[in-house]
Amino acid sequence: MFEKVKNIFIVGIKGAAMSNLAVILKEMGKQVTGCDVEEEFITDVILKKFQIPFSVGFNPELLSKETDLVIYSAAHTGQENQIVIKAKKRKIMTASQAKVLGELLSHFKTSIAVSGCHGKTTTSSLLAYSLMKLGVKPSYMIGVPTFNEQPGGMYDGQNYFVIEADEYGVNPPTDKTPKLLFLHPTHIICTNIDFDHPDVYQNIDETKKTFLQFFGNKRLFLCADDTHIQSILDKLDRTKYQTYGFMQGVDLHIQNPIITETHSSFDLIYKGKSLGIFTTLLFGEKNISNTAGVVLTLLDIGFEVQKIKDAISDFASVKRRFELVYQKNDIFLFDDYGHHPAEIAATIAAARTRFKDRRIVVIFQPHTYSRTLSLKKEFADSLSNSDLCLIAPIFPSARENIKEFHVSSFDIEKEAGNDLVKAFSSTRELLVRLKDEVKPRDIIFTIGAGDIYKLKDEIIKII
Repeated sequence: MFEKVKNIFIVGIKGAAMSNLAVILKEMGKQVTGCDVEEEFITDVILKKFQIPFSVGFNPELLSKETDLVIYSAAHTGQENQIVIKAKKRKIMTASQAKVLGELLSHFKTSIAVSGCHGKTTTSSLLAYSLMKLGVKPSYMIGVPTFNEQPGGMYDGQNYFVIEADEYGVNPPTDKTPKLLFLHPTHIICTNIDFDHPDVYQNIDETKKTFLQFFGNKRLFLCADDTHIQSILDKLDRTKYQTYGFMQGVDLHIQNPIITETHSSFDLIYKGKSLGIFTTLLFGEKNISNTAGVVLTLLDIGFEVQKIKDAISDFASVKRRFELVYQKNDIFLFDDYGHHPAEIAATIAAARTRFKDRRIVVIFQPHTYSRTLSLKKEFADSLSNSDLCLIAPIFPSARENIKEFHVSSFDIEKEAGNDLVKAFSSTRELLVRLKDEVKPRDIIFTIGAGDIYKLKDEIIKII
């Protein structure tokens, strides 16, 4: 594909993964352009930085005569988008984002896919950053605009490639094929397995089957603390995988985690041998576990322990993952992409271990009607772990028909059944309530995969 193609058009180019793919293709020497909605995205700055032009709207006339390939995702009606249809009529090659990434991965000597329903963005970003610090110039593709001041996608030679493996479908409901099944990496990290996409998977058992199919005969690094991963270990070749976690009996055992307001530290024992103390600027036991997964992978590839310690030590930030947005009057404002109950619970737990004896205030925006309907009780339970939670209206997916669902943020409030979790019919009403509630020493989070991060300016005024 890449030998034949020179001019590429990307439908929905502002998506986090799509914009990063655009950067990679541009750095490979391709001519890249695309289209998307007019609304400003956090990826606009990336496209501008790499001088990748795009048009507003989805007019089929946007396709130039020179276009060799049109790439689409599940967004903006996927294969049914008028631009994709026009390309097929003109005999222009079309391919899903998943197919393109699978093709791309095959060009690399060592390819590492980071999978899991939660934590894979932070883990893959840390892995890519560590390989940079180790001096091996990795290429990578991660579903986030930036991490540690690095763009979320980059092409830098064909020795190493790190990719965040997405378990979502190619183009639901037309094509529910999990995107990660297009990937055939040499190594796989799996942080966990969970039921997160009710519009793709019927249940957790179907999700497990997909991950088992993905694992295949690859070199695996698995978090044994996860019960769903534990449940499938007997179906895997023991010579093909290593485990990490806090539980006894794993290959890489995490001990003595210490979390302060400034950093986290922990001991690692590898097959009975102490590797000493590791330090990270990430917080919470989940992120310590994710870091251990990266360490195990780097050890297996052949990097030295001390160099790995140095490489991970100053990794601090992933855009919209426990991201510090503002701090004043001893009040902190963080932003987080969490959109599943397990992710929210992990973020709140991390905040409590980092900021002891402080009040945790969560401003949550549910993402997708299908997820909210399927997991409303789980959302209520996890959000109740905060000291106060204010819920905005649901942010819909461009992929779902809102008329098919009868659910709202108020259903989460009803499931919670307490005074700590309150839903609102508008963000304006929510901000009025927040202004009455904020106190000195509060730790405030905006959480959600929609556009809740855009409230930051209003919240900063309140602080």
